[in-house]
Amino acid sequence: MKRIFFVVLPQMHILDLGGPMQIFASLTELDIADVKIQCVGPESHLQSYQGLFLNAIAPLPKRLIEGDIVVVVGSKIQAELPATPAQQKVTHWLRDIGTKLPSGVLIASVCTGAVLLAQAGLLDGRFCTTHHNHLRTLQQLAPQARVINKRIFVQDGPIYTSAGVSAGIDLALHLITQYFGSAISARIARENLIQFRRLEADPQLSVHLSYRNHHHPLIHAVQDWLAQQTVQAPLGESVMTQFSVSYRHLSRLFMKECGISLKQYQQIMRLDRSRQLFMDTDWSIERIVEHCGFASLQSFRAAWRQHETLPPSKWREKQKRDFQGLS
Repeated sequence: MKRIFFVVLPQMHILDLGGPMQIFASLTELDIADVKIQCVGPESHLQSYQGLFLNAIAPLPKRLIEGDIVVVVGSKIQAELPATPAQQKVTHWLRDIGTKLPSGVLIASVCTGAVLLAQAGLLDGRFCTTHHNHLRTLQQLAPQARVINKRIFVQDGPIYTSAGVSAGIDLALHLITQYFGSAISARIARENLIQFRRLEADPQLSVHLSYRNHHHPLIHAVQDWLAQQTVQAPLGESVMTQFSVSYRHLSRLFMKECGISLKQYQQIMRLDRSRQLFMDTDWSIERIVEHCGFASLQSFRAAWRQHETLPPSKWREKQKRDFQGLS
């Protein structure tokens, strides 16, 4: 992640821009990464739908490089009317960069920004979503796309689309998780008092991001520390030494704040780590079980069956097959 271009048009929605921009700007504010953020568009100044004026908007970049992210911000679009000259300029630009998209460049949309991606042909054959009021329009504009309802955001290869308004915040946190890891995105969410959300049809959150909707600094510190442990060893003395608190007290506090025991939380983390290793490596199940800290293969299988319907080998095959189908 090097540069983030927010593509803005007249009648754009303020929160569609300000929400994800605030999240990405936190990377620099918290000294996590030096990311350049710039508003670009077909016009140097414009009025938002909410009445606020924006000036000094840079031209649409002529060239993108690896590490760039383009976010097309939602605006007030009237589908029954012809596209405005500004919309046409952005659509042509998106179509041009889409035909020669460099490796490592991502294109995202917030709310009706997906309409412009559709008009540029970038959603053909891809899964996507948008604000629920514009799903039908999106499908009409991109009949070859697979428009999904009741999703906060959808990723298909280098193209990311999100639903309306605050969904741009969720998308920004998701991208930060992909680039910097769950602990960093959890930290940024806490700094901005954001709760991680999912709709029923959305993929489940990583355990590193689950059970985070509380405000207890010690428990957040424990969760951050656990997220950084490559091998999930037994808790016991290591936690007490790290945080200078008794294990019994910490367990009670953890249950109160998270609604799950510390031991259950670590088991879910071990399972989450095992899933990642099944996806990212060709390791044997025995090696993965040992690396994730399970006492035995039998204890791993018992824990696995509580959360997954497919056995580990079949699960691995299905996940890799599904991933290849979306790439």
